[in-house]
Amino acid sequence: MLEQYLFARYVDGGRGEVVGGVREFDCWGLATAIREELLGLQPLPDAGVISRHCLRESAKSYRVYADLLPEGPPIPGALAAVMSGELCTHVGVVLELDGMLAVAEINPKSGFRWLRIADFERTYYRVKYHADRDLREQVCGRAG
Repeated sequence: MLEQYLFARYVDGGRGEVVGGVREFDCWGLATAIREELLGLQPLPDAGVISRHCLRESAKSYRVYADLLPEGPPIPGALAAVMSGELCTHVGVVLELDGMLAVAEINPKSGFRWLRIADFERTYYRVKYHADRDLREQVCGRAG
């Protein structure tokens, strides 16, 4: 399932372009690609700049996505937003792997990897999860 991302390269602003036979992503590009390509979720609308080099503009974009994707528990397809105060500094996407919830991410130091939810939350001080309203209703409807 995740094989196509294992050798992805971190590039700021990367949205899955193939360069030299390798897909290039930043954390946002990877999270949105997995949501669309693996999970079949609708693309998120463009909310502006998302880059670790433009934190002020990225903060504005995060607020738009936070309004579109309400905060809640981690469920498959949810964005995992790493927070520093009110600033989102990194994102991953929640997946179910081997019957457990995990977060797939990419960053300049480790490249692509996935971490169980508990390990992701130990790695990053504060994490918020945001999922599509209809996705949350489907999951909560099944549980209830």
